[in-house]
Amino acid sequence: MSRTRVYIIGVCLLFPLYAGATDLPCDSTDHPQICAFLNRYISELQQWNEPNVSVFQKMRDDKFVILGGTLDAISLCNDSTAFSLKRYDNKAYEAAWVNRRDTLLHVAFPIQYELILGMPQIEIERHLQEYIFSASPRKETDLSDMPLDSIDPCIYRSAPKQHYQIPALNNCQYFYRDGHGDLQYVTDTAQTAYTIANLFQNGLEKNYLLQVSQSVYGFKHLDCTISLQQWLNYCASEHLTCYVAIEGETDDAIQVLVVAENTDLAYNHLLSVLIPRKALGDVSGTLLVKLNAFIPTHNITDLYEQYTTKPKKQREWIKD
Repeated sequence: MSRTRVYIIGVCLLFPLYAGATDLPCDSTDHPQICAFLNRYISELQQWNEPNVSVFQKMRDDKFVILGGTLDAISLCNDSTAFSLKRYDNKAYEAAWVNRRDTLLHVAFPIQYELILGMPQIEIERHLQEYIFSASPRKETDLSDMPLDSIDPCIYRSAPKQHYQIPALNNCQYFYRDGHGDLQYVTDTAQTAYTIANLFQNGLEKNYLLQVSQSVYGFKHLDCTISLQQWLNYCASEHLTCYVAIEGETDDAIQVLVVAENTDLAYNHLLSVLIPRKALGDVSGTLLVKLNAFIPTHNITDLYEQYTTKPKKQREWIKD
């Protein structure tokens, strides 16, 4: 969720924002969704056969630009082909395949999740539940090499990373050392902020259910119930970084903001979560969630400000 300097900056200003071929050389470990797109899209261009739309028109419509090389030359890729991927802010990517000094193909395309995922926004939004339910279980976090800061007596914090547009959010995790000196996640009703931060990073083995009301295109809503663990599995499988902040508290509940960011595709999911205080001390419970999904990164600040300035109506959250 980046390209030749002088030319590509000009190209960026124009951006509004698997068919049978062998996988192209690509950095699929760090950028799996971008690599999947490049393989799919380039294969599609090579096999393009629409009588009323030329392949050049398709590329113009998608703002996919060939800067060097040719579509035919990409078939010369081999094990020694060098692949590079550059990024220009949240505007564009630049990808190139080179055999020694020969550029096989050099392309630029906008960072636009509808293009990269190959679906319009309305369809992507309606597939979100399917994506969540089909996500594979995430791997257990290895704490042995995690850099930590001591912030309170006996409390340690992972290196903080703030959301670059919303400073109140960060992705920290919080730990203490048990009697054997081993790191354990803070999960303590007396340490509410630390526990809630850990909840949306690790899950803390809680069997919480999330009752989700998802806003979708056309001022409509999709409602579903998922588990917290399913949500975290989805975040891991889609390479989403979760940022958490407490928005407000009452005697009965805590309202939490979670932003899950996909850096490669430049979109965010924004969740406002109501956590009953009594649930924090229990293994199970039900959390009410309002979800805005697939928000382009350049829009996230505006939506956040609209949300935080809107009056909160408790009756919308608390069930009788």
